[in-house]
This record gives sequence, structure tokens and C-alpha cells, in this order.
Amino acid sequence: MYSDWVITHARHHIQLAFQRLTTIRQHAQTAYLNSLPHYDVYMRFSGAPPIHPMYIQQLQSQIAEAHAEFKRGIDLDWRASVLRYPEVLDYFYSLVELKLPAKDHRSVIEPPFAAAGYQDRGYMAGEPSRVGADKKTMKKRRDSAGAMGHPGVRLMRMQPPQAPSPPTQHPGYPSGYYR
Repeated sequence: MYSDWVITHARHHIQLAFQRLTTIRQHAQTAYLNSLPHYDVYMRFSGAPPIHPMYIQQLQSQIAEAHAEFKRGIDLDWRASVLRYPEVLDYFYSLVELKLPAKDHRSVIEPPFAAAGYQDRGYMAGEPSRVGADKKTMKKRRDSAGAMGHPGVRLMRMQPPQAPSPPTQHPGYPSGYYR
């Protein structure tokens, strides 16, 4: 329950931090491209401005280099953001407070479902665990639970329903369609 809260907030924080870094990088990219000579003319004429081909080639080279650097920077920003994930998770986990009642608290010793008509002897009476219990004790529990009308025992004794076999032919499709 609280781990979902922690993970959601940590992811959200990492994504916001990455978006901030990306926005800064995008603004720097736009400023750099706008500072290149003939860039505004190049963009106005959709990459075919009426200037000397040597300038166009140089400008295209600078634009390609700027785009490659931008992509490398975005990748580095993402890597830096993701590498902070453990630190961010630790921070959000530190915000969670879990309060457990004492083991001798009334709500632990006498839970409300114990008054439902059966005697709850398992926790305080030192009942043997399922792992260490012998088969005779387990059978006795199973039989007594069945005698009390415990629904889980009846379900365990029921056979599972038979699954229908898949159709071999459908009235609307030609013979052999399913093969």
C-alpha cells in the first residue's frame, strides 16, 4: 500500500526533474541555432535558401552537429535522473510512518472477528504452526473446520469444473479454418 505511494511519488519526481533538464536543454538548443549565421533565412526557405551552396553546406553541418549534441545531452540527462532514483526512493520511504500496536494491546489479543462465534486459540495459546504440525493434527483441524461448516473446506473437496473443448468448426467459416 505505502510502497505504491512511494514509487508513484519517486517516479513523478524523477520525471519532473528530467523534464526541467530537457526544457533547459531545448532553450539552449534553440538559442544556439538562432545564433548561427543565415539560420533564419535557411528556416524561412525550408532548407533551400537563396545563398551560396558553401554556406548552406556549412549551416547544415552545424545544424546536424547541434542536433546530435542535443540528443547526447538528453540521454545524459535521463541517465543522471535515473541514477538518482535510489536516493529519491530512500527519501520518500523515509517520509512513511508506520505505527504498530503493542503485541499486548487489546485490539491484537482480542480482535473483533474473534467474537464471531468461534474460539480464537491460535495466537495466544501457542498453537503449533502449519510447518511443524504433524499430519494427525492437520487432519483433525481440517475435519473440525468442515464440521463447523467452514466454506473453504467444502471448496477444497469439490472437483474443478470441466473446461469446454475449443471449437473445431464454426458455422460461418469453411472446414479446416481453425487448423
